[in-house]
Amino acid sequence: MKTISLANHKGGCAKTTTALNVAAALATTGSRVLAVDLDPQGNLSASLGADLQALESTHRTSHRLMLDERGDFSDYVIKSKPRLDLLPACLDADAEALLDGQAVSRELLLKQKLSPAQPAYDYCVIDTPPSLRVPTLNALAMSDLTIVPIESSMFALLGLGQLLRTVAKVRRAHAPDMMVMALSTLYTARQNLDKNIRSKVLEKFTEDFVFNTTIPRAVAVGEATATLQAVVETSPESAGAFAFRKLVSEIREVMGDEENRSEAARRRTR
Repeated sequence: MKTISLANHKGGCAKTTTALNVAAALATTGSRVLAVDLDPQGNLSASLGADLQALESTHRTSHRLMLDERGDFSDYVIKSKPRLDLLPACLDADAEALLDGQAVSRELLLKQKLSPAQPAYDYCVIDTPPSLRVPTLNALAMSDLTIVPIESSMFALLGLGQLLRTVAKVRRAHAPDMMVMALSTLYTARQNLDKNIRSKVLEKFTEDFVFNTTIPRAVAVGEATATLQAVVETSPESAGAFAFRKLVSEIREVMGDEENRSEAARRRTR
């Protein structure tokens, strides 16, 4: 099971939209996917069919799984779509406080609980909350690839250094082979601001670690998001759906699929 985390402690960067569409696109092209929602807002969970009110009662969520010493991950997973399962999240202040209070190896709780899931899935796609607290650290600690979505705005690069320092610390401690790549989201190629922001992203990450694919600010994506669905399913012929399918193809490449091992190895060496 290869793990892809979406992480940025700035909100509004299309992180959840990207996680949803990457997971859906991987599943529709034949991969077995586990989508993990670590954001207590539960937007990814709602988009994949979870009843957030029911979750508040049952506590069958990703946060509670990390706190359940004896529980099995399969007891918390929801069958969402063909080849796509969900480990959901919802608002749960008690669970967040308990996670923060864990004294030993608290950033490895999710990795330990999902270890038995390795044979069942080809990919795990994790949506993190807009913070650098324990849930995000857990995602980073088990990531093979961390994607940093960066939207085209004046504030896009603010605080990015803090995120990258945190990623670097977790990588040194727990995930030495993790790749970190930036993704331009809400991007309009004709806008000078968007091009300037992307230029700064390329300068900061270097070309090898910025996806060639950009995710457009598209009507079809907005409409799909408003109805809690993936654009790759609601409007498969749209520019937005094409961009996400192209992104998934690039993800497969950098993660070392059989036909692309040389390119993946080059990026890892860099």
